[in-house]
Amino acid sequence: MEMYHFVTEWFFQVPVEQVWEETANIEAYPTWWKNLKKAKMRGPESKLQLGSVADCEVKGALSFSLRFTVEVTTFEPPHLVEIKSTGDLVGTGKWILESKDNGTQSTFYWDVGTTNPILNILAKIPFVKPILEKSHDDVMTKGYEIVKARIEG
Repeated sequence: MEMYHFVTEWFFQVPVEQVWEETANIEAYPTWWKNLKKAKMRGPESKLQLGSVADCEVKGALSFSLRFTVEVTTFEPPHLVEIKSTGDLVGTGKWILESKDNGTQSTFYWDVGTTNPILNILAKIPFVKPILEKSHDDVMTKGYEIVKARIEG
């Protein structure tokens, strides 16, 4: 399995609670984050909580989608969510929100491996893994631009 280690940092000019409120509503993501094709909770709740499970699908600029399921393993509103991921992406994520400089610093750590054998073979070609990593970064940048505008108004 090919492993990836991402650290994504976002900053918002609003309080932590406001960022938390918007980003904890995972089922709303596909309505504004076009790369996220699916984010469907497996229970009656639409917002994250401890034990929540959501089925997700993401598509970057490349011609394939990744389907994965996340389960919330740590939940400490409004500052911390930890998840484990299964499916096309296997691993863990940690999302930390901190009050900083009259706003909110958001840091997401995503340590995942791909289970798709073709992607894993391709990633061994020296120039391919950086392309796959850039696709992730582009998806995150687009998400940040949109959610920043939504949150900051």
